[in-house]
Amino acid sequence: MPDDPQPAETPAAPEQPAAPEPAVLDARGVPIPSEEELARVAQPATVRHAPKYGAFIVTGALVGIVVALVLVAVVRPEVPWVADGSGFISFLDGEGAVRTVMAVAGGVLGGFLGGLAAVLADRRSVRKAVRADV
Repeated sequence: MPDDPQPAETPAAPEQPAAPEPAVLDARGVPIPSEEELARVAQPATVRHAPKYGAFIVTGALVGIVVALVLVAVVRPEVPWVADGSGFISFLDGEGAVRTVMAVAGGVLGGFLGGLAAVLADRRSVRKAVRADV
């Protein structure tokens, strides 16, 4: 209608800078940073393959037990096969005592040797560490 008041024209707003591109989201909805952001924020990393000490020690102990039991079977100690009931615990009487003591000693020695192997592997991994530019 001609009698309706016309809205006053507002002066044009100064040009706004272009809006940044919307962030790319991963499967969880977390924004993934751009290459420029990563280059500005990321720190160089050193990649090193350190051994797991527990795995080395357990493996060494198990190998030590097996070697000790095989050694007892090969050497055949001069101990009677059948227990005569004079031992404190039944499996620690006769040849069972020799097997048990050798298995424990082999396990302890193998565990120490496995730990030594882990320390040597760790020192080697420190020397061969690679600097990765991310």
